[in-house]
Amino acid sequence: MKFTEDRLEQAIIELLGAEGYPHVSGQDISREPTEVLIKEDLRSFLAQQYAGDNITTGEIDSIIRKLEVYSSSDLYESNKAIMKMVSDGFLLKREDRSRKDLYIQLIDYKDLP
Repeated sequence: MKFTEDRLEQAIIELLGAEGYPHVSGQDISREPTEVLIKEDLRSFLAQQYAGDNITTGEIDSIIRKLEVYSSSDLYESNKAIMKMVSDGFLLKREDRSRKDLYIQLIDYKDLP
């Protein structure tokens, strides 16, 4: 039996499913096929996650722009930089400079098993 990318993907989906993580096929997600970032989900997550910090719509938009501007000409370096932001988080300079910067985490690690 040949091991393919599809088999690897299915194995990972099964492992994550066994841990209680849901899987949604990319074809079932409401977005443009060329869009990698699910902006409305990210906006909603950031607004909810940082509501106590009074994150603004402009700040959320700046986070999304930050993720969108990476060049595809050096795909490896762009992917590496984005994965660092996703896994480690990053500091967001506030629109109102009198407010403390926010440390943004794009994954809610506190509720993971």
